[in-house]
This record gives sequence, structure tokens and C-alpha cells, in this order.
Amino acid sequence: MLKTVIVLISHQTPPEVLAMCGAWQRLNPEALIHVAYGGPEHDFEALAWPGRTFIRDPRLRTRDHQRERQSYRGIMQGVVAALSGSGVARVLMVECDVVPLRAGLVEFLMIQEAEQQAQVLGVGLRRADGTSHPHFLAHQSHRCFRAWLDSSVRPDKGVVLMMLGCLTWWTWEAFSATAAAAEPMPVYLELAMPTTAHHLGFRVRNLSAFEADLDPVGELEHLLPQRRSEGRWVLHPCKQFWRGEGNLKEILG
Repeated sequence: MLKTVIVLISHQTPPEVLAMCGAWQRLNPEALIHVAYGGPEHDFEALAWPGRTFIRDPRLRTRDHQRERQSYRGIMQGVVAALSGSGVARVLMVECDVVPLRAGLVEFLMIQEAEQQAQVLGVGLRRADGTSHPHFLAHQSHRCFRAWLDSSVRPDKGVVLMMLGCLTWWTWEAFSATAAAAEPMPVYLELAMPTTAHHLGFRVRNLSAFEADLDPVGELEHLLPQRRSEGRWVLHPCKQFWRGEGNLKEILG
């Protein structure tokens, strides 16, 4: 049977990761939970979760993410290596500070995929080329910028897209092809993922339903009770959430 895998990106302690995995699994029992771990290797070895991959890519471990052009390419390649041939049809890739608030998220995203006829769904999707957005301008000045785009299958090879990296939905074909695509220059993940997928010929579309609940910065844990009572799906960022047992009882009932 074709499966959905939820890839949880984390660098946290083993107890925090186990709490996160348990919550996501309980709310999405039909999905496979796989941890892409970027924390210390000794913590990875102590992590008692069967689906896990240690990510060695130094471009995951950036401090100034935008200027150092943090990348999820290593994560995607590691997940493909671990799960290729296992019958996975779709990937939900989620950062550890995203908190799920209700059951049924996978089914909801499958409906969104079908309605939009999309192979990739992301939040805050927009075109950045031809604008003064600093991400675009910083990349445009690189000597390999044109080489990055010139292999496009699209008639318009100048399109550069942006979306948040904290939650993305992929068909397996789009995920594995994007992971394998050549990257002749370092590209920040918020540009790299949607732009690469688009130029490979995949249909990338916006998850507008989540835009009010996924912020790029800040701390929103204080809004959890309100958003859960409103029937919202997820909330980001909530960076300390998995440390509190009371928090887990709140979302799991």
C-alpha cells in the first residue's frame, strides 16, 4: 500500500524527539514517521525511534540561516536513500517547532493536492524574481545564478519562487527529483525547494489555509489553546513545546 511519510526535522534531545514523534504518530496513525536528525551524533545513537536518519550535511547546521544559505538538500537526499523502494507516495516535511493541533492533517493535505493538481505544496509561496527581495538579490549576484536556472524544462527560465521551509508537502516523485537536482551554487532553502521543483516541471502551489498559523520568526506557544479551539491544523514557531508533558496532554486529549 502506498504510504505518506512525515519527516520530522530535529536537533533536540531524545526525550523531546520521542514526544514529538509520538504526538505526530497518534494524530496521523496512517502515516510513517521518520526523523531527520541534525543534532549531536551521540543523541542520535540514543534515539529509540525506528525510522531515523542522521544528517551530516554542514549546510543544515547553519547559525545565520539566510546568509549562510541553510539547505534541506541533505535531509531530502538522506530520506530518499533511507526510504526509496519502500512504497512511499507522499512526503510531509516538518520542522520540530511546528505543533500539530488536530487529527486528519494528512487527509487534508491530500485533498489540497488533488484540488490544486499540485506535486508540491508550501506556505507563503510567491515569485521573487524581478523584485527587491533581499534573498533574490543576494542570489542573483552569484556568478552561477544563471547556471542554476538554465537547466529548466520551463519556457520561462527566470522564475524564482519562495516559500517557508517549516512545512512542505510533496509527491515522492517531486521530492526525490528535487533532492537529486544539481545545485551549482549554494541556494537558501526557501528559494531552493520551490524553484528547483518548478524548473523540473512539477506544479508548485500555495497552502493558503496555513498562512495565518505559520510565522517565520517569533514564539507562538501562548496561542496554542486559542488556535486549537478554533480548529486550526498547526502552529509555528513553538520552540520549547516538546519539553512539557502538560503540553502533550493538551493537544492529544
